[in-house]
Amino acid sequence: MNKLAKYTERSKGLAKYDPKKGMKKIAFLEMVEKHYAKAKDAGQLTAAIRAKLEAQAEFVLWWDTQVEKQDGRPSDKRRGSATLIAGRDGLPDRSSIHRWRVKLNDPDKFEKTYMDICAKYPKLLEFDQTAHVSQNSGENEWYTPAEYIEAARRVMNDGIDLDPATSVAANKVVQAARIFTVEENGLKQNWAGRVWLNPPYAQPLIDEYATKLVAHVRADDLEAAVVLVNNATETQWFQKMAAVADAICFKSGRIRFWGPNREEGTPLQGQAFLYFGAEIDRFIREFRAFGFVLVVPE
Repeated sequence: MNKLAKYTERSKGLAKYDPKKGMKKIAFLEMVEKHYAKAKDAGQLTAAIRAKLEAQAEFVLWWDTQVEKQDGRPSDKRRGSATLIAGRDGLPDRSSIHRWRVKLNDPDKFEKTYMDICAKYPKLLEFDQTAHVSQNSGENEWYTPAEYIEAARRVMNDGIDLDPATSVAANKVVQAARIFTVEENGLKQNWAGRVWLNPPYAQPLIDEYATKLVAHVRADDLEAAVVLVNNATETQWFQKMAAVADAICFKSGRIRFWGPNREEGTPLQGQAFLYFGAEIDRFIREFRAFGFVLVVPE
């Protein structure tokens, strides 16, 4: 079974999948996407884009597990009395199926494809790929509102020793004793003490920062840490952090970040705060006002 099967976890139920209905659903969602783009409805547009990609992923999973042989050669799969052939009877051709497979075959690629499509609507979806920072510089800087910073500070005994992915402007609010900017590259530095981290959300940086954080947590280098990221629970980088976190707050709604010129921007999905430390009760007390708090079992 391929990665896409593991991602959707639906392969067992696809024996009854109707490919013609599946293709009609994809076509319908493409029309819905165009409609909401024209109507300038950002919320419905992003929902339509994601639903379309999920429908395409479902078709590819059905094709790979029900039509194709495991060695990749076409099988003599029949539906009723008709042989299913790519590019005929309303089915996509093999190049389209391959393109969907490549772009949707794991959670990270799915999310990148989703963000790439959203980027085609820059005026409507102004916050397409820069929920925090892409490279911590210039027009791609987006900072966390003070209320969340202050909650994190209170959880970590009223102090933040380090922000390893930030800028001088952002630190006016974070007020960390020590910071690493893009020039200093926090990935190459040692982390210690009480850490606040709102990492770059672009790949591969988000995964690299998650990996480094987990390594420091496992090595017991940090007194405590609060990390703010998108609630992309299906991604590997989120899963590796959640596996060593002590508590997680899933934010209600979406955070309105701010930019260098005090402009505001709202990301396309919700956020989560991951806590690493001994003050779990304090984290619950401070963050439950922002959303649902989950204590991670040992």
